[in-house]
Amino acid sequence: MQNIIKLVIIFLLSLNLYSSEDLEKVSLQLEWKFQFEHAGFIMAKEKGFYKEVGLDVILLEYEDGIDIEEDVISKKVDFGISNTPLMVKNEILQPVVLLATYLQRSPLVFVTQPYIKKPSDLQKKRIMATDYEYKNSSLSLFMEHFFVQSTYVPHTYNIEDFKNKKVDAMSAFTSNELYDLQEQNISYNIMDPSQFGFITNAMNLFCSYDTAENEIDKVLKFLNATKKGWQYALDNTDETINIIHQKYNSKRSIEALNFEAKEIRKLMLLGLYDIGEVSKELMTRAYKQLSRSGKAFPNQNDKMLVFDDILNKVGNNCVLFTKSEKEYLLKKGAIKLCVSPNWMPFEGFKDGKYIGMIAEYFELIRQKTNLNITIYPTKSWAENMAAIRNKKCDILGSASPTPERLTYMNFTDTYMKSPIVLVTKVDKPFINHITDVAGKKLGISKGYAIKEIIKGRYPHINIIDVKNIRDGLKRVENGELYGYVDNLSVTVSTIQQNFHGILKVSARFDENDEFTIGSRNDEPMLNEIFQKVVHSIDKTKVRNILNEWISVKESVGVDYTFLWKVAFGLFCIFVIIIFYNYQLRLNNKKLIQISREDALTKVGNRLKLNEILDDEHKYTHRYQVSCGVILLDIDDFKKVNDIHGHLEGDEVLKKFTLILAKNIRETDKVGRWGGEEFLIICPNTNMENLIKVAEGLRAEVQKYNFGKHIDSITASFGLSLFDGLKEIEEVLDEADKALYYAKNNGKNRVVNSRV
Repeated sequence: MQNIIKLVIIFLLSLNLYSSEDLEKVSLQLEWKFQFEHAGFIMAKEKGFYKEVGLDVILLEYEDGIDIEEDVISKKVDFGISNTPLMVKNEILQPVVLLATYLQRSPLVFVTQPYIKKPSDLQKKRIMATDYEYKNSSLSLFMEHFFVQSTYVPHTYNIEDFKNKKVDAMSAFTSNELYDLQEQNISYNIMDPSQFGFITNAMNLFCSYDTAENEIDKVLKFLNATKKGWQYALDNTDETINIIHQKYNSKRSIEALNFEAKEIRKLMLLGLYDIGEVSKELMTRAYKQLSRSGKAFPNQNDKMLVFDDILNKVGNNCVLFTKSEKEYLLKKGAIKLCVSPNWMPFEGFKDGKYIGMIAEYFELIRQKTNLNITIYPTKSWAENMAAIRNKKCDILGSASPTPERLTYMNFTDTYMKSPIVLVTKVDKPFINHITDVAGKKLGISKGYAIKEIIKGRYPHINIIDVKNIRDGLKRVENGELYGYVDNLSVTVSTIQQNFHGILKVSARFDENDEFTIGSRNDEPMLNEIFQKVVHSIDKTKVRNILNEWISVKESVGVDYTFLWKVAFGLFCIFVIIIFYNYQLRLNNKKLIQISREDALTKVGNRLKLNEILDDEHKYTHRYQVSCGVILLDIDDFKKVNDIHGHLEGDEVLKKFTLILAKNIRETDKVGRWGGEEFLIICPNTNMENLIKVAEGLRAEVQKYNFGKHIDSITASFGLSLFDGLKEIEEVLDEADKALYYAKNNGKNRVVNSRV
């Protein structure tokens, strides 16, 4: 018996050895040491996500003297990481392809001694930076813009020279060196290039053009597994930090890694970007900045390559499957798709026909691939999940990855997004932040990924399971629930058809409901195939589907049959209905006005301001004129509430709003951004005039008498401009950082994004 057991063990070990040898070896050269900034790659390796797709990945820690670009181009390594989206050598863009961007905002900044507060203060100072940062990064563009002539000091990769004041400034990552400075109570200022318009990203994954074009399968597998690794790292931060500390970098403390993890999450801008999403627009801006500064020759746009360019080129008319994929599909036959039968406008059935946004997306897939996809009939979302869990169904067209689902499903990259919102009765107030209703009962359809997303981010929210969206909204109508949480598209469609004038959208979460194609994980090739398919679909066509359904089809389906019968038979009741509808329209107009007005200060609220920002963004983009944005905040407002109470604080906010309203132009718009923070939008205004407006407001606030019990009130101001190129979030981010700089450098100040 023992001999048999030994033989079985030897057999199993031999199988394991064979499978290890069968894995394709892949190397990734990191741009720094093992820390949380590489958490996605580390966890993809540790959790076996790379092995699941047939890859044996070697992670190479950075060492001095390594030329990552050259090693990737020469194929000494397969993949590399760069903290710039474009690689330039001798003013020529290098033949590399950008695969993914994991930090949508760069953490690279100047840390300066306290006496250095503006760019001109850096003149003739000693600055410690790497050779690359000093010559080619956003820091170098920033210095050239302000004609800063300084003494370059090679980086020591620690803070000792800065601490001992041997250098006046040093390059640093906000996710790294700031922790060390704070731990040692070292005073410093931050000079962030993004505050001055030099916005770039970091943690850019790239490969050679040859690899991207000729080894597409390997690249897709690596991207998919890495994204899975990042999702796991973000969902399991403590476990990830412990693994990094114990197995990769014991020199970095748990506390330092925790600090880094929080900053990395913030820089990923997950509310705006999918994990690894590449911004072609940001690449274009980076190239323009490089060419304007003479660091890159003009007319090299065709060399700014992202992986989607390669996929579109290779699969312009159809998706090219490998021999093994074709053999799998032939053997597989029909691929069974589970559909949510009542989830419009995304998917459902009408007269037996599969319709909705996802249905049209799958029609694009059929045109592109000729895949044999058939509908597997179910009656609910719960049945869908049970079917794919029990391997009766192959794919879901509208799945979102969660830790629990990852145990039995694989997921492609995101192909569609919809904001997550909160619905309440129309008489409830609009909500600035979801934590304001933490104690209220909020319904979420049972089995929806939204529950795990919200519960993970806001653990104190009181979530109640409901059967489906209609059940949830009905309970809100009856007062059983305060609100219902779901994605915007489905919610608006259902409200319009069944709860018009009764329910409304009262808040929008920072998170999105992200749609991927989910597949059973016992057949991993399904995921490889659909990952390739998702990347092959033209994103413009996906946006067209979204726009068509949201603008037109959400209003379809209102049944007026009963109304016509009553009107035909009972003229008097018909007149009453007309009168009632007239009153209802008047009330709705009032509700719309209220919904866009801050209840306390009577100026526009965040919803109204977002509408104005959208209009001005389109106008500046079309006519290339500037529009100013002023983000301002009452200094130390918490003290007013703490000392004098919230009623007195409310009076201060009202008076503060009047000061703003009386001292801006008729064309300017002011609104309450949230709390004690206000936003002013100034059309057709350059930075010089915007500074004058802000300084005037600052002076008016400072001299105003807010009451005999209240000391003088001051405010801090952050300024930015629409210039026809920047996106809304980019302008607001610049203004926010300028405001942050003002608050942290004495308050009662006006700081603009170009200082």
